[in-house]
Amino acid sequence: MIKGRTYIRFIRNAAAALAAVLCGIAAAAQNSFTVDVPAVVSTGEIFRIVFSATYEDGRVSDFTPPEFGGMEVLAGPIPSSSTSFQSINGQSSTTRTQSYTYTVRIGKEGKYTIGQASVKIGKETCRTEQKTVEAVKGEVPDQSGNVPDRNRSAREDLMLRMSVSKTSAVVGEPVTVTLKLYVLSSAISGFEDVRFPTFDGFWSQETDAPQNIQFVRENYNGKVYNSALLRRYMLLPQQTGELTIDPAELVCLLQVRAESSGPRSVFDDFFSAYQTIRKRVTSNPVTIKVSPLPAGAPSSFTGGVGSFEMTAGFGADSVSAHEATYLRVAVSGSGNINLVDAPKVALPGDFETYDVRKTENITTGDAGASGTIVFEYPFIPRAPGVFEVDPVEFTYYDIASGRYRTMSSGPLTIKVGEGKGTDAAVMPSGVGKRSVESIGKDIRFISTEPRLKKAGRMMVASPAMYVVPILVVLAAAAVWILLGRSMARRSDVAGTRNRKALKVARARLRNASSFLRQGLYSAFYEELHKAIHGYISDKLMLPVADLTRERIAEELRSRGKDEAVVKELNDILDACEYARYAPSSGSEAMADIYERAVKVISQIES
Repeated sequence: MIKGRTYIRFIRNAAAALAAVLCGIAAAAQNSFTVDVPAVVSTGEIFRIVFSATYEDGRVSDFTPPEFGGMEVLAGPIPSSSTSFQSINGQSSTTRTQSYTYTVRIGKEGKYTIGQASVKIGKETCRTEQKTVEAVKGEVPDQSGNVPDRNRSAREDLMLRMSVSKTSAVVGEPVTVTLKLYVLSSAISGFEDVRFPTFDGFWSQETDAPQNIQFVRENYNGKVYNSALLRRYMLLPQQTGELTIDPAELVCLLQVRAESSGPRSVFDDFFSAYQTIRKRVTSNPVTIKVSPLPAGAPSSFTGGVGSFEMTAGFGADSVSAHEATYLRVAVSGSGNINLVDAPKVALPGDFETYDVRKTENITTGDAGASGTIVFEYPFIPRAPGVFEVDPVEFTYYDIASGRYRTMSSGPLTIKVGEGKGTDAAVMPSGVGKRSVESIGKDIRFISTEPRLKKAGRMMVASPAMYVVPILVVLAAAAVWILLGRSMARRSDVAGTRNRKALKVARARLRNASSFLRQGLYSAFYEELHKAIHGYISDKLMLPVADLTRERIAEELRSRGKDEAVVKELNDILDACEYARYAPSSGSEAMADIYERAVKVISQIES
């Protein structure tokens, strides 16, 4: 019994030790020591280098600074620490960070190397990677990061640049296009009216489209810019000749300091006001010269341009007759692999073939597309024997050597054993069958008892032979008459205006009613006056120049309208003209005049 307890205690201690080791490994896996430094600085610029140790448990000690390689260290190391706590699905964790900050300056142009720094986290020693800083001759930013040139305009601060990996290519050769925004000193608060190129003549794919625009320092033409990647595309030329990529453009919202006209003081830098201005920037158009592929391409060329490898083989070396299997051809490499077609495969006539299946595993990067495409050729052998398939050939255009390369799988052999004649092979889903053959019998059953039908009367001797043509002629005549009337109505411009007068007036009255509900006094009377004047002009077929009170009254009387209608119409027109130049008379008066206008139009229309 004692031995059993001792054994159990030993197992528990071993488990606890193992757990402690695993926790230590997990904790060690969370430890990291990194360095943060700008890639490009200006000569004379003061900048910071921050070494950060991140860990969960333990203690940081024995920090060893690096070699700064000719940089002038102004201050440091200045230690600081921080702690963050998070809880996810009930699992809590605490992360601590210990930082060491140096303030440095570079006096001369060139590239400087920051050596490795080391620190001990618990019992583990961590080291940073070497970093390179490029110093260029330029203006020195102030503490806020802005270049203190107050005469600089926003035009000099922005640049939209479109660069290509190559300016000459052949049809199908990948070309990478990168669109970047460069900012010298201004602060950008947003973008508007962004227009990217359309890439006419190219097959294009967007490979990088950051959702959050991040600026990093970059040396361009000897100046330190803050650059941000906007888009990156992979292009495959589809046409020959000089293909031009249209410029991209966008509107940037810049925060610029509002300069005062009076004398400046030492407090202006702290209390200066800023204003937002809009600046449209446009990239330069880029022309790519596309050459055709050399003549004399082999018949096995399927459009591949780049560098590829090919393998081929059967799914199984031996199968039974009527058993489904496949021939697998894999093409891997880089280039325009996503546009490569399936190689031609000649299977024996005793094989029942199906549509080719294509599986892709492709990634797109700066050098184009790379990965693997697998083509599967499903088939069912219908007869036993040993079959030798002609070699599968794959030809592509090698960009590096500038010529076509052909790869061959060599002869492929498959052994087909005896199978049952009634076997029915089942193909995977998604495979379309090309042909169907009888499996169980060579000749289909022929019926020996024919079924005959009594012949009916021919249509020539029936009444329908005479009735149908008469109906067709009558229908054509009716359609001809209706079309003629429709064309006559459309050519009658005056009549059309008269018929649509009420419809146009209703639309304008709806607008006036909307202005009435919103309490827009001037807009209401303006729209009401247009509605009545337009209705009278269309209804009476009078030009606008002839719309006098006397002419309107004369036309209405000639159409048998009462004097009360004429007087009411004149009163409404007088009220509209007076109200357009007089103060508001209130919503009640507006509603009353609106009802009177609707009523008088209804009386004229009746």
